[in-house]
Amino acid sequence: MTELSVQPVTAAENTLSMLGRKYVATGNLTRPEDLIALSASVGVTKSYYGPDFAEMQVKSSDLPETVKGLLANYAS
Repeated sequence: MTELSVQPVTAAENTLSMLGRKYVATGNLTRPEDLIALSASVGVTKSYYGPDFAEMQVKSSDLPETVKGLLANYAS
């Protein structure tokens, strides 16, 4: 008999799903949504390797490509 393992969905994953669907549908997010996406992406990726210092600094008004990738991934 095989045991099933169910991983709970975290708030960060739920947030990325919601914002990812909006980003895919409209192509952009508002400034507060950008900041929420940045925070949620750090919450998801920190368990893998931790955020890089350059990733944590906002240098332009655009989201980093890594965050855009996470949004697209969680949208599906």
